[in-house]
Amino acid sequence: MTGILQDRTVQRCIEDCLHCYRTCWSMAFSDNLQRGGAHAEPGHLSLMLNCAQLCETTARFMLSASTLHTELCALCAKVCGACAQSCAQLEGMEACEAACRACAQSCREVAGFELPGTFTIDQLPTTGVQGGPPRQGIMG
Repeated sequence: MTGILQDRTVQRCIEDCLHCYRTCWSMAFSDNLQRGGAHAEPGHLSLMLNCAQLCETTARFMLSASTLHTELCALCAKVCGACAQSCAQLEGMEACEAACRACAQSCREVAGFELPGTFTIDQLPTTGVQGGPPRQGIMG
């Protein structure tokens, strides 16, 4: 391993990103669609799937030792924070919330700055989930 891949913080972040990717992706398709209701609300599902994809992409940037990995980590931290906040409002989403929070923290460390643990309404796209972040994307 060379460059950034020797950094233990980066190694942990890659692991956290990949874990978050797997958790969000699988829960969105298995648990949330079966439960229906707020779990299957388009904004919430969209946020979970976007979070999963960004986590995978962020891990790939770090694995390829991209010089842009810190920018991706900063964005990933924000999206994971939003996803964790949305999942916290729903029963049975503790695994996804925990994976998102761990990934957000690792990404903040790699990006080199602290973001707030929770976000204000003007910082996040919404999901439409009661108590979650506001709505996001084309579904809004």
